[in-house]
Amino acid sequence: MSKRVPVRTKTKLREPANEHPTMLERTPERVIAYFQDRRVRYAA
Repeated sequence: MSKRVPVRTKTKLREPANEHPTMLERTPERVIAYFQDRRVRYAA
């Protein structure tokens, strides 16, 4: 859980929502790690 205050407006929500896919694009090892979990390994 984050210690930050939850975002309540569309404007403030849009920026983090757009930044997250960009962050994932820059860290492919994180995406790969998602598929190492035994519950989703079949999808890899």
